[in-house]
Amino acid sequence: MIKRKILTFIFTVIIAAPIIGLFFILIEGSTIKEVPALIAFTSMYTIPFTLFWGIPLSILSDKMNKHFSGKKRVFSSLIVHLFFGTSFVIIFMLTLDSRFILTDFNASDTYFLAASTLISFIGWGMDEILRVYFRRSQKS
Repeated sequence: MIKRKILTFIFTVIIAAPIIGLFFILIEGSTIKEVPALIAFTSMYTIPFTLFWGIPLSILSDKMNKHFSGKKRVFSSLIVHLFFGTSFVIIFMLTLDSRFILTDFNASDTYFLAASTLISFIGWGMDEILRVYFRRSQKS
């Protein structure tokens, strides 16, 4: 399981960092010349948060959904990943700002919420793909 989680982390970062960098271009209206710098900038945040929040979250999701199987487990795992992925940003905003999150939502909050949701979704997808791959390779 640890090998699968580490591979999930690596593939998630490889896929998510460029997508989030490009997403940041759309929000900020940056030029295409700034893509490498934006990808490097988003990687500084994507890598540690995915490592220290995403991997334990994925392990927690596996523990919570071990009683389910099939589509029910896949859907439940998606809900757990998305819930905890977005809750990280909400907790982060509530602890650092003294404003009410539902009424004082700004553009940077939207960016971080969209980025964390996207990373959670990609991480969930990578974990499910690798779960199927590892299950098939163990049967062989």
